[in-house]
Amino acid sequence: MTTGNRRLRVLLVEDSENDAALLQIALERAGFALECERVDTAQALEAALDRQEWDVVIADYVMPGFDGLSALALVKQRGLDIPFIIVSGHITDDTAVAAMKAGAHDYVMKDNLARLGPAVERELREIEVRNARRQAEKKLWEEHSFRQAIEHSVPSGITVVNLEGRQSYVNPAFCEMVGWSEEDLIGARPPFVYWPPEEVEVIAAAMAEAVKSSSPGEGFELRFCKRTGERFDVLVQVTPLRDTFQNISGWLSSITDITRRKQAEAALRRSHEELEARVRERTADLSAANAQLQSAMAERRRLEHELLEITERERRRIGLDLHDDLGQKLSGVALMAKGLYLKLAKRRSPDAKEAAKIHKLIQQAMDHASDVAHDLATLDLRDADLEVALKQLAGHAKKTFGIVCRFQAETAAPRLEPNVVRQLYKITQEALTNAIKHGKTRRVNITLSGTREELVLTVRNSGVPFPSVVSRNAGMGLRIMNYRASLINVSLDIKPGKPDGTVIRCVLPLKSGNDPTPQGGA
Repeated sequence: MTTGNRRLRVLLVEDSENDAALLQIALERAGFALECERVDTAQALEAALDRQEWDVVIADYVMPGFDGLSALALVKQRGLDIPFIIVSGHITDDTAVAAMKAGAHDYVMKDNLARLGPAVERELREIEVRNARRQAEKKLWEEHSFRQAIEHSVPSGITVVNLEGRQSYVNPAFCEMVGWSEEDLIGARPPFVYWPPEEVEVIAAAMAEAVKSSSPGEGFELRFCKRTGERFDVLVQVTPLRDTFQNISGWLSSITDITRRKQAEAALRRSHEELEARVRERTADLSAANAQLQSAMAERRRLEHELLEITERERRRIGLDLHDDLGQKLSGVALMAKGLYLKLAKRRSPDAKEAAKIHKLIQQAMDHASDVAHDLATLDLRDADLEVALKQLAGHAKKTFGIVCRFQAETAAPRLEPNVVRQLYKITQEALTNAIKHGKTRRVNITLSGTREELVLTVRNSGVPFPSVVSRNAGMGLRIMNYRASLINVSLDIKPGKPDGTVIRCVLPLKSGNDPTPQGGA
């Protein structure tokens, strides 16, 4: 093989200048352009190793006061991976074997220096292979560390089931959630150990329905069990996994423990039922219990008011958590992904494109989290104009949900008290949310109209007509809308639209031509 005058940094451990010259001639004849230094003591060898890096060390086996094996030991002590070749005028086979066992890469007899060039070339190739392997191992470790960082940052449980129905992945959060280890879960087939026996048919049917879709579903609620036997409620969202050819290779489930939320909902329902029971008891003798009934109704309004306050505080908290906590973590992961991409691109690695895709997906996740946080955050309407607020709401719905949402002011709205603006805005927001979530609408029109005596706010959608869209959650939303309307003396009318959809109409009476007449509220 021709080296093409390859530059070679050679450190010669040789006490004879003549022998050193012969070694240099042999290497130059092999096609190397040499940068060479000769040393003959341990101190000189250490100084040369400190001064610069060397491509190869060639050492005479026998020298007065210093020998090749001592030089080899010194290089090994420093942990240097440098080809080390021993040359000798006379060396036995046993001595050569001992030198190789000590760590020498090859030995060459001085009467056969024609072997020196090929031996050096071979060892240089070997060092390149070792360096490439180390770089690959480093890259794999970095990718492994990156994946582990993501796994430990995700609070939800994640499982993956392959096409054979076997569980092929569970993240640490899910293992902690159910109490089983990764070894307990990987490779298992349904029914899984965390499926309660009494819920197996329900869970199997829900999962079978979820995997029929080729796109992510909205999620569904199930009951799982822990290793201790404790049952708990979860929200499950199933997403198909696709390979590089966009073929489905399995299904990923995101699992959130909603036990506390369900307990809170149950407690709220019990509180509501208890309150209604108290009201019914007080109405048995209306004339005698009128004062008690008024007190109970006041207590109910206080609880409803407190529920609204709790809801708004929770929305603000979740919005801030998304913006501050998740946003910062995603930002950190984005920086890590970008750094990985830059490293891979600098090395011209074929994996650089995949790293760039990861960075782009994380950026998209950051944008989506920002949109959701904006939607959850409470808008400051103390000095806001109702027209401006509704126009912003329509624009945000269009951007976030990808629907057609238009706002039109047929009549200029009078100056309204901040609480009136707030409640009308919240009613519109709730109507818009119900239309998208329960009515499956793709088009919403928001209109302001009216006269000097009244202001009319209309929200019209093209989704599933009312009341077929009403569910338990939608019913809660309707009660909240009615309650907000009552706070500001607004008449709220909800009816099916023609030819489809639902029309929600709010009529606000105006006092003295343009002043609203609110009762107050939160």
